[in-house]
Amino acid sequence: LSLPVAGAHVCLAGGPGSGKGTQCEKIVQKYGYTHLSTGDLLRAEVSSGSERGKKLQAIMEKGELVPLDTVLDMLRDAMVAKADVSKGFLIDGYPREVKQGEEFEKKVRTGAVLCW
Repeated sequence: LSLPVAGAHVCLAGGPGSGKGTQCEKIVQKYGYTHLSTGDLLRAEVSSGSERGKKLQAIMEKGELVPLDTVLDMLRDAMVAKADVSKGFLIDGYPREVKQGEEFEKKVRTGAVLCW
């Protein structure tokens, strides 16, 4: 799959309180990137009441991890929706491990610079 998205895609990693959100805000203001938080995307989907949101809510209420393919689909959808107005994407909360980054490159990669 190749997305029609130009610009860099940067995935930020760090523990709670490490300043990811602060750095994202600065980069968004300075460079016009779009900040995508996997946690925010998941919460928004649950709040929407969609079928996918209901499934996500059930998974999260059980304390289970949301399947990787679902997270990748949500990231891809969000990137496509903002492709024409964004200079790049900051992805907060993903990947959490190298294998997830590799899956992102396989399934969502755009041919642009990807740092993780």
